[in-house]
Amino acid sequence: MESHKRFDARHLMKMLGEHLARGSQWSPNMYKSTGSPDEVLGYHRDRVVGWILSLNAEFRFSPETLGLAISLIDHFLNLVKVRPKYLPCVSICCLYIAAKTLEEDEVIPSTKDIVKTIKCACSVAEVLRMEAIILNKLSWNVKHPTAIDLLHIIHGLLMSYYPKLLDGLSHLTPSQHLSMMMRKIFHCLGNHQLAVFSPINLVLSIVSLELEQITPNWFSIVSMVQQVAEINSESFIESRDMIGQHLSQQKLLPSGYRFRVVKRSKSIKRKAVDDDEEDLYDGIKRLYNEDSMETSAVRKSCSSEIVQHQDTDDRSSFLVPAVSAS
Repeated sequence: MESHKRFDARHLMKMLGEHLARGSQWSPNMYKSTGSPDEVLGYHRDRVVGWILSLNAEFRFSPETLGLAISLIDHFLNLVKVRPKYLPCVSICCLYIAAKTLEEDEVIPSTKDIVKTIKCACSVAEVLRMEAIILNKLSWNVKHPTAIDLLHIIHGLLMSYYPKLLDGLSHLTPSQHLSMMMRKIFHCLGNHQLAVFSPINLVLSIVSLELEQITPNWFSIVSMVQQVAEINSESFIESRDMIGQHLSQQKLLPSGYRFRVVKRSKSIKRKAVDDDEEDLYDGIKRLYNEDSMETSAVRKSCSSEIVQHQDTDDRSSFLVPAVSAS
């Protein structure tokens, strides 16, 4: 069991390093609050993201597809000046591209069915033309590391090195815990003001806000991941504060964890916590140092590597309410 745990952790560490390397060219999206009628403003962006959230649930696509679609929207808008009237077409094309990238063929609807479902002013020809424009502008590089991918990896590392993390919580499985954090990530992705923070910053901020409610030693865990991810402390503090404020306003913080009483002596409990914290810290550090000396090999993207923790019927449970695109 120990060797299996280490193998999983090593694999996850390699994936984390690869995702961080591929995301090194990330640039923040600075959306304006006011501007000319021909500019896409922050509220325009948030409105179509809300629309995409509801469409993703309607098509029963995975959370990974939704995360990639939002990433593609932001990336494209960072590269191209788009008029607001074309934004719904851009958004549905980004969702379609993400689905073609990550979903099984039998799940992906035809372009005709897409146009029929969305009921907006996009024709089949316009969708196909916009799809080609987006792909060409992105140089067909659509496998961006997303916040959802990174959440899977970091949560997997926590569960691998700290299997007792959720023991004190009543009726909460690792899958349910992951779903809770996904829901919060999608709430944050729906806010253009938080688009200035990188995916890893967003994920680590949410993870730290959750761990703070679960374990008194949350800071040592977060600091280690922050060191591995090479996140600047100043930017991390800023993102954590803004994200915490946003989630509090949405009444998603505090998380409302229900703790249960574990009947064991205080000294044994304290020793178990200390051992787990030390194991996590030393283990990640050791793997990080070892992996930095090896040559990285090409591997599949996170979407094909990570096993889904939710059933299809649960996918809409962490979505924000739909927002009209009109």
